[in-house]
Amino acid sequence: MRMTETHVLPISGKYTVRAGDTLWKLSELFYGDGRRYRVIEVINGLSNPDLITVGQELEIPYVTYRYQVKAGDTKGKIAEHFYGSFSMSGVFESPSGVSQRDLIIGEWLLMPDLANVGHHTVVSGETLQVLADRWYGDWTLWIVIAIANQLSGDDPEPGTVLIQPRLNRRHTVVAGDTLWTLAGQNYGDYGDERTLVAVEMVAAANLIEDPDRIAVGQVIYFPSIDLGG
Repeated sequence: MRMTETHVLPISGKYTVRAGDTLWKLSELFYGDGRRYRVIEVINGLSNPDLITVGQELEIPYVTYRYQVKAGDTKGKIAEHFYGSFSMSGVFESPSGVSQRDLIIGEWLLMPDLANVGHHTVVSGETLQVLADRWYGDWTLWIVIAIANQLSGDDPEPGTVLIQPRLNRRHTVVAGDTLWTLAGQNYGDYGDERTLVAVEMVAAANLIEDPDRIAVGQVIYFPSIDLGG
């Protein structure tokens, strides 16, 4: 990747198929990684992932964009490419677990979206750590919120309007967890086909081949989409 222009992450949601599109290409476009194409397949109930037609409308769940480290990459160059400034590297360092070490060629980095964001008005008792745990499932990701909002690290005062960077919630598997129970906790325990779809979507987003097999200590990421109705 040539680090010359700021990379604008595409907006998930509704997408109309164009000539030449494949699910793999769409997964590369929206997720940075074609291998996660089954997220789109599952949520749209496609019986054949190789058959999509021009004009067809697809639902694209939000899955945090991945970037694969190339030779010559530095944290600063990647930050400038995705966020317009060398100083923004902390936005991806913490979610990707690379804050305390050098990058490794071939590894995948999680790139939070700072453009297509939500907003939140701080209320009494909320801290950056509380918000990070609520939004992302991990209080240590408070630094992402701090950097995105140009905060020094002090907790914001009530009434402050914060940018809410887009980044999938995560959960570290503990004994007794199943994808079914985790899907129910994150999307609603409908106990029907919607929960099954959620399980399959989460498996696809995490490249899990067998949804019945997850390991203690494994980190699971949850795509963002409304499965209600």
